[in-house]
Amino acid sequence: MAYGKTKSKKMSQSKRHYKTYSSDSMDSAIKRVKNDGLSVKRAAELYGINRTTLLNHIRNYKCKDVGRPTVLTKKEEQLIVHALSKLADWGFGLDRRQLQCCVQDYLKRIDRKNPFKNGLPGKDWLSGFEKRWKEQLSRRVAQNLPMNRAKACSDEILEDFYNKIKQAIERNKLENKPQNIFNCDESGFQTDKYQNFNFIFLQTG
Repeated sequence: MAYGKTKSKKMSQSKRHYKTYSSDSMDSAIKRVKNDGLSVKRAAELYGINRTTLLNHIRNYKCKDVGRPTVLTKKEEQLIVHALSKLADWGFGLDRRQLQCCVQDYLKRIDRKNPFKNGLPGKDWLSGFEKRWKEQLSRRVAQNLPMNRAKACSDEILEDFYNKIKQAIERNKLENKPQNIFNCDESGFQTDKYQNFNFIFLQTG
């Protein structure tokens, strides 16, 4: 976002300037002042924020919200984070593009006005979303399922696999001892080559 130079210092005091900066810009400006010792005046100039507004935020003062509301509420974003975590648990982690499409579809379904082009959230929204929920989500490279492993996922093979696990648990008397059961992934040489990398969302911890 570009900010033009004001033509005159004697601007009308009756005009009130509402928010023209992003939340990420405000966060960055506050961190520069608090952590790096940057002056409030300089930080305001660098990030295109009104000096008084920046000072109020630094003092933990927040004026009454004005203008249009945020596109998604905190509760709605929490539901999205929960859905991403569950899908990852089930082996269907979503990448950034899929998340964008899900939000776009949701906004269309509830017929909510938004600033996104064609209703599709952009990179700025994605970056802000990931920062807001970095404690709950992480991203890693998504890998394709090799053919030999895909063929090994038939109903018969999976049923036999879980029957053997059940027998092993019963044989070792581990029915009520989940803390004694460990899941270890095998290691080996990488034989599959990937040309494109997509990041999927996973639950942290």
